[in-house]
Amino acid sequence: MTISFLARLWVVLGLLSVGSAMAQRAPKFDPPAKLKASAAPNQSDYKNFAMKMRVYKPASVTCYGSRTDAFTTVPPPEEYLQRRNARLAAAPTAQFIVEYKGFSPEAQKAFQYAVDIWSSLISSPVPIRIKAYWQDLGAGSSGGVTIGQARPDDYRIGFDGAQKAFGVYPIALAEKIARRQLNSPDSADIYAAFNSNSSVKFYYGTDAKPGAGQIDLATVVLHELGHGLGFVSGFGISQGLGYHGYGYPTVFAHFTQNAQGGSLVDFATYPDESQALAQQLTGGSLYFSGPVVTQKTGGKARLYAPSTYNAGSSISHLDESTYPQGTANSLMTPTIANAEAIHSPGPLTLAMFADMEWKTTSLLHTAFDDMEDIKDLTFSARIVSDTVYDASSVKLYIYKGATPPTSLSSFQTITPTRVGTTDQYTYTIPANQAAGQYRYYYEVKDASGRTFTNPGKNYTGGQVVNYFVMGPDNVAPAVRRHIPQPYELKGASDSLFLSVAINDDRQMNMDTAYVEYAVNSQATKTSALRYAGSLASGDSVYVGVIVPGTTTNKFLNAGDVLKYRIIARDKSKNKNQTILPATGFYEVKIVEPQTTAKTSFSTSFASVSASDFVGNSFSITQPSGFTDPGIHSAHPYERGADVFYERHTYLNYMTPIRLKSNPDSATLRFDEVVLVEPGDAGTKFGDDGFYDYVVVEGSKNGGITWLPLADGYDSNDQSAWLTAYNRSLVDGQPGEKNSTTVGTPSLYKTREIYMLDNGNFKANDVILIRFRLFSDQLAIGWGWGIDNLRIQTPPAAKILATEPQVASTFQVYPNPSSNGQIRVQAKLAKAATEADLTVTTASGQMLRQLPLKVQGTSINEQLDLTQLPTGFYFLQLKAGDSVQTKKIMIAR
Repeated sequence: MTISFLARLWVVLGLLSVGSAMAQRAPKFDPPAKLKASAAPNQSDYKNFAMKMRVYKPASVTCYGSRTDAFTTVPPPEEYLQRRNARLAAAPTAQFIVEYKGFSPEAQKAFQYAVDIWSSLISSPVPIRIKAYWQDLGAGSSGGVTIGQARPDDYRIGFDGAQKAFGVYPIALAEKIARRQLNSPDSADIYAAFNSNSSVKFYYGTDAKPGAGQIDLATVVLHELGHGLGFVSGFGISQGLGYHGYGYPTVFAHFTQNAQGGSLVDFATYPDESQALAQQLTGGSLYFSGPVVTQKTGGKARLYAPSTYNAGSSISHLDESTYPQGTANSLMTPTIANAEAIHSPGPLTLAMFADMEWKTTSLLHTAFDDMEDIKDLTFSARIVSDTVYDASSVKLYIYKGATPPTSLSSFQTITPTRVGTTDQYTYTIPANQAAGQYRYYYEVKDASGRTFTNPGKNYTGGQVVNYFVMGPDNVAPAVRRHIPQPYELKGASDSLFLSVAINDDRQMNMDTAYVEYAVNSQATKTSALRYAGSLASGDSVYVGVIVPGTTTNKFLNAGDVLKYRIIARDKSKNKNQTILPATGFYEVKIVEPQTTAKTSFSTSFASVSASDFVGNSFSITQPSGFTDPGIHSAHPYERGADVFYERHTYLNYMTPIRLKSNPDSATLRFDEVVLVEPGDAGTKFGDDGFYDYVVVEGSKNGGITWLPLADGYDSNDQSAWLTAYNRSLVDGQPGEKNSTTVGTPSLYKTREIYMLDNGNFKANDVILIRFRLFSDQLAIGWGWGIDNLRIQTPPAAKILATEPQVASTFQVYPNPSSNGQIRVQAKLAKAATEADLTVTTASGQMLRQLPLKVQGTSINEQLDLTQLPTGFYFLQLKAGDSVQTKKIMIAR
């Protein structure tokens, strides 16, 4: 999904479910991100989008070739044969444009043959563009070999005409339904690759006569194009948890059921990121069930769901044993044998495609934006059908009023007027009756009785509605999700990055957002904030950078105070305005670490100088029940509340430490209590399911960048902590439990961190040390308490059982970047010979894929992203078995 699309994805969904009758302004969606296991779609902000802010680039579906000979043939479909008959020939109903990379002429001929078959079976007014690569995909093994792989090159959600309001549609299918181009005209719709390895013996003929030991290329191409057109489930399993790989279910997934008829998009039963979903994906009994499949076959299509999940194949194929070699529906099974020619998708696959809306009635309507001017209000819709629609069934359902309706029965039924003999339908409310709040949707039926609506329906079949307001706007924008930082280290940055969420009650959007700031008593200046994307809640994210220094003095001095406030103004005639904070200014104090490094430090916090430690939401205090002071986070700590749904609180030790050369001496010790939200079972620091955590970090460049001294950890680290955390749980955010257990000195455990062990730092490095607590937007607990801090004091005996595990690290800085120049640094857990870095948009569109130099276990390279506009991006580093992702922001 591209940013330009998501910017249009106001989806005007209003979210009216039959039964719950929830109706509200449709959220402007984030780029797809994984729903936490407790989430249930079509509910509140948190339940709807409990996000970990991860984005997944579409994965290719892999086709395997077996080493056995089948000697079977399935002939081309009748539609294709008729097109070849001069007397019966008809123009193709879909146009494919193929860009070949590395193909020989004979391979291109076989490819075009497969394209011609598909173009006789599906229809689309928009050309379908394919990028086809002839490349080495490996030699395989004695059991089989990868012969091809393919995927839709892009996806869309919530576009005009879609029947699954929250469904992820392959771009070629989305354009067919919308009856117009949705991506760039020169962008590919399908990516496909075919194995050039000499171990694969392709047959290039189109006569369906591959010999022994030969793979029929036309069959492979026909199969892979099926995946690119939509035969892709989108499911995945990671660390034992099943998930929807694109954040929302694919249109294919909407039709996936178990043997009992239970839908896999029933999030109440099979939540995203859950063992329950993983068990279904490996249970061996999954089916594709849709009305057309049922009508055409009298049953369901059995899917390939082996007990061991195959990331490139499971669920996205038909079951091999149910549809064996030589049968009409065998094309979309996971394996193609030698001497097996299958030149037709088969009636079952075509019925599945019809259910997925390759044969549909597109009910097209441009939803209204909010408007202040009161005038005649004309509703207009256009209908384009692949079959025949019933003109008398065209209905417009309208509910007008500030109070949300309790059910669809509250909507007024309108029969709009057909414009002449066209397929356009209109209905007008005169100006003197037009002012108010509206919820509405369209409906039409085709000749077979299938019902189509605009907008479509949610996961459970509840009707989604459009929402807008006509009339004066008297409400100022809401400004939120900004977490001010009270301190900044001198020299750590010459600028202050700001992010804030702004929500206007109307869809007319913001007129302006900016920052007023001043240093000390200097004159106030302004700096613009720029739109950078949208959150699931409907809030718009604005970002900006304050550069308070001068050309002669880039950095502020210790003791300086930078003060600022945020102003947001909407586009209404009233120019409604909000200022944050409501009174006064936020203040950021510039503090400077000590200039002289120490080799050791220890304290019980009974007497420490105020200048020894500086931080945010940490303090040196003595909570009730503790016998002496220590470092303490807020109790309880606060949940994540910035635009990333995150919060980072920290405490810096303000004296640099010179690391000793003896690894046993370069040790950090302290006693601690950690009662923070535990991660999912089996997860580790850096995993999606590793939620809140604490971590001790170091910086050898004055606080510009920070690296962990050891992996972060949570309440799972000690059984006593986990027991205490779970002892007193109360309801928090929907579906979440907060811990109200209060930390006590009896829970103190000693931690030892060997500061040279993970390779981020070496002997004689001079570093700053900080303690950081990360929290997401969901569950919270008591927090973190630390006592008896000892830095490089005489070591105790090293206990191997409690040593931290060596882990890879991946750092990107500066982040945010004000100019697009990014430094990528990584320390790998083990040596690798090569590494790749993929740059994607926040919606998952790949922009670049770059090889990185690896020197042993280290990566250190400069990346030029100066051509990218302001916004969120993701960098994914792949090195050996390690895959890590970082979110970055470019904010000019």
